[in-house]
Amino acid sequence: MEKRYVVGFDPVFAKQWKKLEKDRLLKSILKKMLDKIERLGLGAGKLLDGSLGLYELKNLHPPIRLYFQYKQLVDTFVVLEFEMKTSEDKQKGTIKKLRDKISNS
Repeated sequence: MEKRYVVGFDPVFAKQWKKLEKDRLLKSILKKMLDKIERLGLGAGKLLDGSLGLYELKNLHPPIRLYFQYKQLVDTFVVLEFEMKTSEDKQKGTIKKLRDKISNS
C-alpha cells in the first residue's frame, strides 16, 4: 500500500475554495492538484524556498499556480493559496508575501 501524505489548508486557501462553488472545472483541476500532493508529497511541486519548505505546483491549461508548505516536524503539507498565472511580477509578489507570512508565523 502506498503512503498517503496529510494535506491541510490555510484559511486563505479555504476561503478561495469556498468561492469556487460555481466553477466546477476549476474546482476539479484543483482537486487533481491536491491529490497529486497527497500521493507524491515533495515530488509534486517545485521547491521555491528550502528553509521555509515553500513549494509551487503548476497547471498549464488553465494556468494555475498552487503554493504549499511542507511542515517537516509534523510531516504535513499545508496548501497556502492558488492563483491564476497572469504575470511574472505578480508571481514574485505572491511568493514574497507567502515567504513573509511563513517567516512571521
